[in-house]
Amino acid sequence: MNEFCGKTDDELALIAKNNKKAVNVLVFRYSKLIFFKAETFAFSDIESDDLKQEGLMGLLKAINSFDVNRGVKFSTFAEVCIVNQMKTFIFKSRKNPIPSESLEDFSSDFFSDKETPESTYINKEFFSQLWYAVDNILSETERKAFLLYINGMSYRETAEKLDISEKSVDNAMQRARKKIRMYIKEY
Repeated sequence: MNEFCGKTDDELALIAKNNKKAVNVLVFRYSKLIFFKAETFAFSDIESDDLKQEGLMGLLKAINSFDVNRGVKFSTFAEVCIVNQMKTFIFKSRKNPIPSESLEDFSSDFFSDKETPESTYINKEFFSQLWYAVDNILSETERKAFLLYINGMSYRETAEKLDISEKSVDNAMQRARKKIRMYIKEY
């Protein structure tokens, strides 16, 4: 992983499309942002865990869909994807929209926090284990549906690709989320 430490986020995002180690470095780099946003938007510990999961999915979607030719830095793109994923989850779970916040307000607070070696280690360990869990605790169908979803495919497109019904995709995603949520709680 040390070979990636000197790379910019933009370079890593391009490499990460075909390299899990590069994905792990990006997940580590953005873990604090995901935790911060989840704690900011959540009304309960359970919702915070759900939002952390959604934030990770938003980051993975950002990695898979980032295009350096669009003239946007990966950090900006990733933050928008993470926040949008969380807001979509909140909207769907609460059935009412939440007001839009300014990203600059959050960014200045986020980057001004002092990070301790202990918190760095804990965040790195958590996201490393979470990525391992996603890769290993999900069934084949759940894993395929989850990966297609974070790559930006709709339930309909995923169903067609996997040759299953949309309801089966929805069920697989619900089981995947439940397993990931349980893993986060146990961790």
